[in-house]
Amino acid sequence: MSVSTLPELEEAKPQYHPSFDDEDADTVLSSNDHVLFRLSRITLRKSSGYFRNLFGSAKGQATSNSTVYEIPFPTVPLERVLLLISGLPLAIEKLSFSEVEDMIEVMQFLDTPGPIATMRSSIDVLRQFPNEPISVYGLATKMGWDEVAQKAAEATLPIDIYSTVSKDATRVEKELGHISTSGSLLALFRMHQRRKDIFRQQIRDRTRFQLLCGVCCDPTHWRLLVGRLIEELDHDCSGRSILKPGGIEGMSEATKCWARRPCNTRGCDYRHGLSNKVDTLKKIRSVAEGLPKNLKPEDKGPEAKN
Repeated sequence: MSVSTLPELEEAKPQYHPSFDDEDADTVLSSNDHVLFRLSRITLRKSSGYFRNLFGSAKGQATSNSTVYEIPFPTVPLERVLLLISGLPLAIEKLSFSEVEDMIEVMQFLDTPGPIATMRSSIDVLRQFPNEPISVYGLATKMGWDEVAQKAAEATLPIDIYSTVSKDATRVEKELGHISTSGSLLALFRMHQRRKDIFRQQIRDRTRFQLLCGVCCDPTHWRLLVGRLIEELDHDCSGRSILKPGGIEGMSEATKCWARRPCNTRGCDYRHGLSNKVDTLKKIRSVAEGLPKNLKPEDKGPEAKN
């Protein structure tokens, strides 16, 4: 932050923000594009650790009313933060995600826990930004909003974060690159991969999906269906294509699998033919529904059972 006086700013033709032009206010701030804001020093000290430190120093106490404190941010995000500090109305719910991020940068610089708490409680980030779960996750992990981070991580499950060829690959890669810590990024990748690994393990479990008869049980069609299911989960880790009504039944591999007829061999209980279609579908969906969604590796859920 730089400190100057009003005459020094005359060449830039500064203007006071209309919401912050009270001549009785004793402190003048400037955005980095030279818009001025008059505010009470008491208000600034009360809401901002940055200003408490500044005004508590000898240098801050010695300044005159003509001193201008330049805050190194553009007018718009600074204005919005000052509105919150001053208790003036701000339609937080109408902000875009990038606008929220810009505001939080200013809040962190000024050390304003009150406005940050207001922002956190006023925004349903996933409802307000449903198409940006990776960005929401990055912001939440940066701010220590664990509950939001968990919900945002779950909302990323339909996104193929490993793909380099999908239509959204470039955008996804960019959003992943903005996650501030490697630990948070790794936790997200591990959550996705954990679901894939557990699904692959359980869908191939012969005690769950039995093949009992050596006479009739050519497992080719079942293996093809399993391969298709694994591929579906690889591209959409949420399992939507498996869990949605008619999702599995609409797969050509499933149609061939159900076409198998029950075996007449004594004691045979062929599990994947038409006679056991309902039971098999129920088991497949049970596997998909039971996949863990947790970020924390110490809470492994279904994984711990294998």
